[in-house]
Amino acid sequence: YADEADYLVLFARTDPHKDPAKPHRGISAFLIDKERGGFPAGVSGTKIRKIGYFGWSTWELSFDNFRVPATAMLGEEGKGFYLAVSGLEVGRAHTAARAIGLARAALEDSIAYLHTRRQFGRELADFQHLRFKVAKMAADIEAARQLMYAVATDIDTGRRCSLEASMCKLVATEMAERVTSEAVQIHGGAGYTTDFQVERHWRDARLTKIFEGTSEIQMRIISD
Repeated sequence: YADEADYLVLFARTDPHKDPAKPHRGISAFLIDKERGGFPAGVSGTKIRKIGYFGWSTWELSFDNFRVPATAMLGEEGKGFYLAVSGLEVGRAHTAARAIGLARAALEDSIAYLHTRRQFGRELADFQHLRFKVAKMAADIEAARQLMYAVATDIDTGRRCSLEASMCKLVATEMAERVTSEAVQIHGGAGYTTDFQVERHWRDARLTKIFEGTSEIQMRIISD
């Protein structure tokens, strides 16, 4: 909701002498006040055409001869990168929680569908292989939830947990895509329609593997 926000946070390079070995240095952060419903002069935006996460609008912003006063700088000059990464642990735990919520919704929808849909004179819930699918989904969700709770506790108590946060984000988001995809499968052809919410859970879960650092980034952090 960049257009409806009260302010924007802009990261820009303020030191033109870029160090190839340390390209993150020389980036500063700025707080830009703005009116809701539009952008300041020199800033324009285009809505990104997403396949999911329709709950908010995501914008691509362009800056043309846009100037801000030095007083708008957040923190120290050239330290913007460190400001940006300072909240990654919280962001990754938050993304894990979202992913777990999506998976849980897909599980609950699947259970309801299995008790509603009948084949061969029986509820689908009576078929063992479908019950086993649900059991695996539930176990995977709970495992990710407990890891997320552990990371959240570390964050609340001030303990550094960047490695654990990456593990949590990786495990939960990969699980969410897997579980929501299984939920679509359980719904059969109906799962590939917009008549049921599982298609939305599936699309939204896919994004959690991308933002706040992709799954590949998390694996790089964990393996270092």
